[in-house]
Amino acid sequence: MTSIALFNNKGGVGKTTLTYHLAHMIRRLGLSVLAVDLDPQANLTSMCLEETEIEELWENSSELIDQGAAMAGLPGTGRVRSGQTIADAVRPILEGTGDIAVVEPARLQPDLWLLPGSLDLSRFEDKLSNEWSRDYAGDIAAIRTSTSFHRIIEQAARAVDADIVLIDVGPNLGAINRAALISADTRDAGDASAAG
Repeated sequence: MTSIALFNNKGGVGKTTLTYHLAHMIRRLGLSVLAVDLDPQANLTSMCLEETEIEELWENSSELIDQGAAMAGLPGTGRVRSGQTIADAVRPILEGTGDIAVVEPARLQPDLWLLPGSLDLSRFEDKLSNEWSRDYAGDIAAIRTSTSFHRIIEQAARAVDADIVLIDVGPNLGAINRAALISADTRDAGDASAAG
């Protein structure tokens, strides 16, 4: 499995759109893909899921549906369940009640999966930032916090047998993006043996 984070410090340059289309194109090439939404704006999740699925996933009513701008569909599409976002996975760390929670990626198509984002992920920014310096002192809780995205992505990728993981991140240099970039591979494991 190879993981790639798509990052640019400037917003509006097409990172999310590129992640979405790369995921679909790589799947068409015959590889299994896990798309991960680590942007607290959760635009990749919004691109991949129906409005009613987002309502179900985030457990709040959709303003678009409430205002009549989007049609209310039948609940329970089966692709998503509430409590299955990246924010839900880190909630035990954020609340001090434990380590990461296992979340199930949403199956979008055969061999194409989404680890959904949530607006609640922004609450994790301060926790990650505060733990960063404690990592160097060997604080185990801080290390677990800083490596949480890597471990969540690894679990999800193994669960769906993903060949490629594409990580969408937001346009900033904050702690969430630092942890997201650290969680991505720098090179494919196959290259290490070839280098020799």
